[in-house]
Amino acid sequence: MKWLKNGVPLMAFPEGRRSKDGRLMQMKGGLFLMAAKTKVPIVPITISHAHAIMPGDAIGMVQRGKGKLRVHVHEPISAEGKSDEELAELVQESFLEKLPLVQHP
Repeated sequence: MKWLKNGVPLMAFPEGRRSKDGRLMQMKGGLFLMAAKTKVPIVPITISHAHAIMPGDAIGMVQRGKGKLRVHVHEPISAEGKSDEELAELVQESFLEKLPLVQHP
């Protein structure tokens, strides 16, 4: 948290691991608690179809991502005045806006 307060960006995967079927899993709370405490904004990044390129049980890529993989960088979400639960909900909503329905929970 000290690094975040000093302006060092942190990249984290809020689910903690990859799903086997590519569906969005429940998010862990640590990332959102750190953002709420430090009041650092969160920039969600949605990666869709990653499971087709690198399944959750694979060590490496199983096929090329050209034409399959999609990455979307969302607008920052302010942590100011928000709880960790509110931040988790807002990030999940942003992910669901860009994930195809087959990857929804």
